[in-house]
Amino acid sequence: MKGLLARGLLSRDLPRRSDFPADAEFHIKEFDIPLVFIPGQGWFNWFGTPRPYDVSGLKLGNNWPATSFEEWVALVSDSR
Repeated sequence: MKGLLARGLLSRDLPRRSDFPADAEFHIKEFDIPLVFIPGQGWFNWFGTPRPYDVSGLKLGNNWPATSFEEWVALVSDSR
């Protein structure tokens, strides 16, 4: 997340897959909220302005892995 902030990606540009560690996991919550889990850093909500995400909001059945990074980043784009 720090590297993204340094490059200004948290406020204006859409992220690229290469902006995240190889082991980052991209998830969708409730059909329109793009979440990412970065091992060692935690969960982040990318709806609107990226910010840390409290995982207590995740429940069985209200989130799932994105089928692709492209699906995930389309939700990021739609949220801006």
